[in-house]
Amino acid sequence: MRAEREKIFNLPPVTMNLIVLLAAMQLVVAYGPAPLANWLFETFAFIPARVTLEGGAGAYLTMVAYAFLHGDWTHLIVNALSLAAFGSPVERRFGALPYLAFLAASAFCGALLFLAFHPYDIAPVVGASAAISGTMGAIVRFAFTPGGRLAERRREPFSTDEEGSDSISLMQLRSNRRAVLFLLAWFGVNFLLGAFPQAAGASSAIAWEAHIGGFLFGLLCFSLFDRGARRAF
Repeated sequence: MRAEREKIFNLPPVTMNLIVLLAAMQLVVAYGPAPLANWLFETFAFIPARVTLEGGAGAYLTMVAYAFLHGDWTHLIVNALSLAAFGSPVERRFGALPYLAFLAASAFCGALLFLAFHPYDIAPVVGASAAISGTMGAIVRFAFTPGGRLAERRREPFSTDEEGSDSISLMQLRSNRRAVLFLLAWFGVNFLLGAFPQAAGASSAIAWEAHIGGFLFGLLCFSLFDRGARRAF
């Protein structure tokens, strides 16, 4: 009997489709008609001053829609790889629809924190980094538990579901050494990126505040989307 071939891209469906959609949007922006690209950025990019001064449903919609646009191919590739790495385990844990809602809420909270720091900024903000940061925050809540991919101790022999391992409560985070080190490193790197964006090869300022907003949402609101927590409740 012929052995089943291993898939080259073993990504869950929502994450895979999102990466394809992001790439398609970048193709349109990079190689489509210039007026169309300009319209996409003018309509869907998140501009804090527009939300502050104009408001309305359209302006608030951009606080999620901006995640589908990227400044260039490097920006897209970095975010696509990050989404594949961090979004996949979160999708498998949450399920498709909660995962989509989680990504949208993370993007919104990232934009919200950026808005708090820059309410009258007219520079457009684009990129899925805040939503991806949300998945990183969520991973902290379950990947460092015993048997998780980043834990100090291995899983017990009778346990098989890695993505469904027990989660860490916010109170327990303080006593989990690896989780604390990850948090310190993550925040440190993002503060450095905000201060020295050129070190990451960026030609413009990095919206590190949006990263922080998305990450905090994922870290603090993990249990609202986690299937294991809902079953326990």
